[in-house]
Formats: sequence, C-alpha cells, structure tokens
Amino acid sequence: MRAAFFLALALPLVGCLLWLMHAEAWGLGGRSPVLNYDTAQYALAARELATHGRLATTFALPIELTRHAQPPWPLAVVQPGLVLIEAALFRLTPPALRLGPTMFVPLSRPDQREWLVLVAPFCCFILIGLLLTIITSRVFRRYASWLPEGRRLAAALTVGFAFYLDPEAQHFASGGFTELPFTLGLLLCFAALAFGIAPRRPFLFGLLMGVTGSLRANMLWLAPLLALAAAAIPAPSTGRAPRGGPLRVLVLALAGFAVPLAPWWLYKWRAFGSPAWDLTRFVIWDHVQGRSWFSLYHLPEEPVLPTGLEAAQLLAAKAWSNLRPLLLSVSTGTRALWLGAIVVWLMMVWPWRRAAGYPPDATPAPAGAANDQLPAADLRPLAVTTIAAVVALAISLLIATVSLPWLRFVFPTRILAEVTGIIALWGVVTLASDLVSLPALKRGLYIAVGMVVLGWGLFQTTRGNVEARRTSAERGVPNVLSMLQITVLLNREVPAGEVVMSNLGPLLAWTSRRPVLHLASSPGDLEACRRRLEFRRVLLVFRNPESAWAEWHDVVARPAEARSRPEWNIRSVREWLTSDGFRVIWLDLGPPRPWLAALPARPE
Repeated sequence: MRAAFFLALALPLVGCLLWLMHAEAWGLGGRSPVLNYDTAQYALAARELATHGRLATTFALPIELTRHAQPPWPLAVVQPGLVLIEAALFRLTPPALRLGPTMFVPLSRPDQREWLVLVAPFCCFILIGLLLTIITSRVFRRYASWLPEGRRLAAALTVGFAFYLDPEAQHFASGGFTELPFTLGLLLCFAALAFGIAPRRPFLFGLLMGVTGSLRANMLWLAPLLALAAAAIPAPSTGRAPRGGPLRVLVLALAGFAVPLAPWWLYKWRAFGSPAWDLTRFVIWDHVQGRSWFSLYHLPEEPVLPTGLEAAQLLAAKAWSNLRPLLLSVSTGTRALWLGAIVVWLMMVWPWRRAAGYPPDATPAPAGAANDQLPAADLRPLAVTTIAAVVALAISLLIATVSLPWLRFVFPTRILAEVTGIIALWGVVTLASDLVSLPALKRGLYIAVGMVVLGWGLFQTTRGNVEARRTSAERGVPNVLSMLQITVLLNREVPAGEVVMSNLGPLLAWTSRRPVLHLASSPGDLEACRRRLEFRRVLLVFRNPESAWAEWHDVVARPAEARSRPEWNIRSVREWLTSDGFRVIWLDLGPPRPWLAALPARPE
C-alpha cells in the first residue's frame, strides 16, 4: 500500500513535469500567447458573462452580421460548458493576489487574466491521468482478480503515464481548449458503462452525458450510442435485463441528457430561431465545389448551398476522399496494435458471458490452476463498453471526414480507444491458454507491452516538443509584447466601444476590450460589411505579404497603393513593424458610401 501511495503521488508530478516541458517548448506566454483563435472566443464569452451577466461575445465573423449586426453578438460558435467554467474563474479571481503584507500579484490586465483559462484544462489533464490509473486498476481487479497486485498496479500506472506522454494532451492542457474537459466527461461515461453503473442509474448517467455535451457538440452524436450501450448491459446481480427493460434505460438516459442542454437549446432558439442552429454547420462545405471555410465565413451573407440528393452525393465524395488520410493517422505507430488487440480480445471472450464454471461471485482459482486465465466475472459490461469505444471512434472519424479532417477533432475518442486497446492487449496475453505453463514468458509479455506503451509515448513526447518549438517560432500571430503594444496604440486613437475590423479577430478583442469584426474576405467586401455594421478602421497584422490572405496580399505588399483603388474607399494608410517582425498596416476608411436599398414593388 505504501508503494502504491507513493507511485500515485508521483503520477501527477510526472504530468506536471511533462506539461512544463511542453509549455517551455511552445514558448507559452512569450513567443506564443496563452490564447489563440479558438480559445480566445471562449475567453471573450466568459468575460462577458462574468462582467455583464450575459451570454454574448465581442467578436464576430462577417457572416454573423446577417443575423445580428450590432455588438455584443450572441454565441454562434462556442458551447456553453467551458464558458460557464471560465466565467466562474474570472468572477472568483480577484484583481490581485496577496502573497504577503506588502506583496501583491496583479491579475487585472487581459494578458494576466488569460492565464486563468489554463486552470480547467490543466486540472483535467492531471485528473484524466489519475482516473485512467484508478479505472484500469479496478478493471483488472474486477475482471482479472487472480492477477498479482503488483502486476495490476504496474499496468494501471503504465496507462496513466501513457496519457501524460501524449503530446496532443500536453498541448491541449497548455491552452483554453475544450478537448480535455470533454475527454474527462467522456471517460466518466465509459467508466459508468464498464462497471455497470449506467444501467442501474440511467437518468444520472444521462445527466453526465448532458454536462459533457455542454462542452462539445460532438456529444449529440455520441449520446445515442452511449444510451444504447447502457441499455444493452444486463444487471450485474441477476444477469437479466435492468428493471423496466432496456427501453426504460434508453429513455431515461436520453431524458437526462436533454435536461442540462435544454436551456442552451432555448437560448439558440431565441437568438437564431432554431435550437439546432450553429455556425459551425457550414464547415462541412469546406473544400466542396471550390468553397473554403474562409470564403464561407468571411462574407456578410449566408452562402447558397446544395440540398437534397446533390448535397448527399457531394458530402459522401468529400468524406470518402478524407477517410484514407484520417485512417492512416489513427493507425500510426502502435495505434494499429491497440485496435487489433481489441478485435482479438472480443473474439477470445465471445460470447462475453462468465467463463464456464465461474459464477460472477465465485472465488478465482489459485495461481497455477488449469483455468486460472479465465475471468471470474461477467464480461458483458466490459465487452459492450469496448465495442462502444470503437464505434465512438468510428463516429468521430466520420464526423471529421465531412467537416475538417484534422486528427485533433478525434482526440477524445482516440484516447479512450487507445486505452481500451492497451488493456485489451494485456487481456489477450492473460487469456492465451498456450502460455499457462510458461509463467515467465507471460510475465515477460506483460512487461513488453508496458515497455512498448511507454517507449512510444516517450518518442511521441520528444517529437512533439521539437515540433512545438519549431511551430511557435513560425506562428501567424505576434507575441505577447507586440500584442500589448498594438493594443495600446489602438486604444489611444480609437474611442472605447468602437468596432475595429482585423485579422487578429478574437485575440485583439480580448486584449483591447473592444468589439472586433474579423477581416472580410477581400478589400472589395469592406463596403458590404459596412452596410450592416459601421466601422472606420481596419488593422492588418501579418508576418509578411506571403503569409497574408490571398485577396489582401497586394495591400500588405504595397500598402501605399491602397488609396489608389477608389472602390476600396481607403482614406489613409499607416505602416510599422513590431519587435518580433510582424507588419502592422492601419487603414482608415472614408465615410460610408450611400447605397440604394431594395424598394418594395409598387402595386399595379
């Protein structure tokens, strides 16, 4: 017990060390601001909620002007879960922390308070590693109770360390992302399935799914799967279906899922006219018929999109073209081994009932007995959970193929599937009857699996930190000092509350504490945006003309010539360089041009 205590204490310490190494490689708070495009949107919404008590934001994309022209704008992209958590942190944290009688640490500037967005992801990072260790230990204790205590502890710690060694997990813990809080909720849902809690408490299980769903919209697709899995698990005490049957479990789980999300759906209904409205739905048309997410979001008009059979054919073709690269990414390195182990384990324990001669409450046979490799408990909950993990990964992959084919969007289900695969591989070694008479070989295989897990994790961490160091030096946004300098200049010349258009988007809105409209698709679209929302200044910040958006390349390369284009209505241009080499171009626009509104047809 003493060894287990010290090892459990060492686990979060290792997680903290790995987090610090990644943060240093990323240049967190220096070369790389704490906030980025995605995380700043959550921070803005949280600040509005904490300061003014409203679900709104001071950043908008041009397409949002079609629904709501004036700031503050309703939340069209972010989910409410992380907004509520960050708002609570902003509200509870004082403007300064007192460390002594005369020593105060200020936390009032935006660049200081943005560090608060790391609290929830970092805590989730540490908690997930600890919970994976505890859950793995309990899985082995329940389903393979004849294994020695030391072997179970080593396996559980290996799984915990493997999570901490994942470079994506380290990166998500270094920013205000939703991935880790969502992964924590999803892990608890799968643990409830594996230990038979979900069918016994279906409504509470549904509430857990609903809270998890408030963090990411993906849960809308995973909740029916988890509810079906809960309905498929028999009651552990009797081996029969839960009281009221599977239908009762399914209905109660889905009802519980809807309860925490109902206020959010009502908010969307009131703000946008539909409880299912979400701006991210347009992203599925990225790379379809020449469209891009940039062209979809950066024009002040909703796009005209295909419908019906044509839409289904186009999206199916997109999904098929993206499927192969995503499958290759998911099966890179040892990931294919974990997925293969799941298939082999499921085949070995079919039909997933208790082993012959071993009732669920039976005492396992002593070590060395003829059937000591067989489980002593009903394996159906574990088998159903394993299948659900694989199907959840498949659903996440399918969603990614029709939206943005990035592996980061598969992270939560990828982590759970990999952990399931690691445990399944140990299960395959345990159930291999040919190894019963060779305990030394079986012990060696246990150790070999652990070495592969940790070796792959160390390799990934090393490579991830090298990539983080290289990427942070090439980032497309200025460092913290340059952002503060730009903000000071902007706030000195532009009245408070006046809207500014900029490609820095939510980052500038956070630091300047003013409404910011994201940069339009091209200079020619400025007037169309101004017809919906008046603004007079455009701020362009790019490392060089080559990194500028295609339609803005000429303005960044030759800003002095921008005034010669009368259709752009640019009155004056200023330009300077930041200390880290970014070009800042300030455009002052002329008065809005009169435009003829469409008149209703006269009656004849």
